[in-house]
Amino acid sequence: MFIDDVKNRYTYLNSLKNIVLEEPLERPNWEGREVSLHPDMQPVLDRLTKERPTWRFKSTQNFYGSASAKVTNLDIYDGDEVLGRLWMEHHWRDGGVRYNFDNFRLSKTRQRSGVSYTSKPDVAAKRIIKAFHLKTPKERAAESFGDVRKAVSQVTSDANWPYRRGKNMIERALFDYAVRNWETIAPHLGPDAAKVDLPALFEADREAHDLSVAFESALGVMVRIESNGAYMISRPENGTYDVQTLTEATLTEHLRGALGLLKLVQDGAHIDGVGLRVRANLYFVMDKEGESK
Repeated sequence: MFIDDVKNRYTYLNSLKNIVLEEPLERPNWEGREVSLHPDMQPVLDRLTKERPTWRFKSTQNFYGSASAKVTNLDIYDGDEVLGRLWMEHHWRDGGVRYNFDNFRLSKTRQRSGVSYTSKPDVAAKRIIKAFHLKTPKERAAESFGDVRKAVSQVTSDANWPYRRGKNMIERALFDYAVRNWETIAPHLGPDAAKVDLPALFEADREAHDLSVAFESALGVMVRIESNGAYMISRPENGTYDVQTLTEATLTEHLRGALGLLKLVQDGAHIDGVGLRVRANLYFVMDKEGESK
């Protein structure tokens, strides 16, 4: 018999009181509502309760304000251990009954996703009896190991997150201090530190980040110089590209100035606030104010 844990109420669906509907007490108890086992579930349950008298069956279906509720979904227990789940449904086309059943053992042996099922109640009962039984010692050990691993992982995560947050806060503050005071700090960090220009590296990283943000946010244009000397100007817009073709004479002042600078650097080099030279005929020009138009 299921024991009321004070949070739930139980509606018994058979005289043996081993098939029940469990509902939270805070859910309205609709007066006059009739809850019963669906008739199509009865043949399967008759055989299961006969051949496995220690099994218990519990449903937690939500019927809300239904005047007549038919239980079609059951968790199967042996003692306090859940052996698996049984539920039925009617085929939308011909109204035929399909019995679905599943547990960890069946899921593990199936080659494809989905559930085990049949349209025959005797077959459903037979296959459930064969596959639903208490876990073996090895299965219990595997389950225990998995539960402990999850718990250990949770403890690690709970401890690691605040630690990393504090660590990142300290590292950020120390790094900012180091950038501002590198000439004073570097001599205390060994001979290799003298070879590192930390402020310059920090500035280069910031510049590269700004370039990346401009590109990802479409705050700039791609400029491709065609073989005929024309300039193809393009930028992403609404899932496609806004493209226009300009000549040397029709280039905007912004583009002409930016390209003049970028043509002086090597392929792959960028200029802060200006853009990137990919190769001699392809450039990305930063354009925060729409000056390229």
